[in-house]
Amino acid sequence: MAEASAGFFEGTEKRIEIDFRGDGSLRDAARSDWETVVTLSATQILNCKETDQFTSFLLSESSLLVYARKAVIKTCGSTVPLKAVPKLLDIGKEQGLECEWMCYSRKNFLAPEEQPHEHQSMEQEVEVCKKVFGPVGDAYVLGPLTGEHWLYYEALYLEVINYAERGDFTIDVMMYDLPKDVQEVFHTTEPEGSRAGAEAMTKQSGLGAIADFMNAEVDDYCFDSCGYSCNMHSGLSYAMVHVTPQDLCSYASFETNFGSTLTGLPERPLEETLNELLGKVIDAFRPGRLTVTLLQDQGAVSFLGSAPFAVAEKDHGYHRRNITSSWLGKDYQATIANFDKD
Repeated sequence: MAEASAGFFEGTEKRIEIDFRGDGSLRDAARSDWETVVTLSATQILNCKETDQFTSFLLSESSLLVYARKAVIKTCGSTVPLKAVPKLLDIGKEQGLECEWMCYSRKNFLAPEEQPHEHQSMEQEVEVCKKVFGPVGDAYVLGPLTGEHWLYYEALYLEVINYAERGDFTIDVMMYDLPKDVQEVFHTTEPEGSRAGAEAMTKQSGLGAIADFMNAEVDDYCFDSCGYSCNMHSGLSYAMVHVTPQDLCSYASFETNFGSTLTGLPERPLEETLNELLGKVIDAFRPGRLTVTLLQDQGAVSFLGSAPFAVAEKDHGYHRRNITSSWLGKDYQATIANFDKD
């Protein structure tokens, strides 16, 4: 983020998630293995935070999360995380794990022509995914090709016995056209990596209050002149926040699995809690437009109810432009909804 402090920067992220199966743990891998993953993705590690449930790495372009049997890497700018997939799979094998399921996803870029050749067209990305994912897997596009859409490539390698008992989910809120006063919060005169600068952004933006709502620990970072990232740890749950505040390309993302137990069903209904959480996020950033995506296992559907899509229209002054949903494979649903400010 730092290298584009004065001009255009592509905030829209590319995301890879891999679920593994077995008795080993990815968290037993050496730090050097994760450094290799990050280097192959064309980014670098800035901070690392470890709790009992997972390890998070703040990157110069977004985040890497490592659970015992799940890894998520999310990178913005001109990164190439697909190049790190073979290394991620090798790490799993070294820890005695098999790849169960893997996906690559990203929303449409603001400036695809500025991307490395692997990501300059959807067709090129699909061809790269075919090589990386192997002989299984399919590509999907959710949302209008002429507007805000979501490219999704997924592959299931090991069969799941009872899909209804899986309740994992991921919510991503991607926010554009931030108001000037919100942009200003993420500008600083502090040097890059300053604790005072990062803490001021976390507090003044309202993200500190959001972390309190989640009972989460925060690992935050401010970039040179402008820009911000943080990872939040709340038991098994995480949140990742990345902000590109330049007026030319203002963007913020908030991704979370708050309330997920990863492999089993949620412990309680989550509709009210998640709608309240996402309402706080929207209030903090007040974007001119936003896209919300949801990936959920079959077992999570009844626990989430109207979350996360109802809150933007109900209480926060947005109208829904479109919504697209599809059941992928046998057990999970992907949904994208686009909203504009009234």
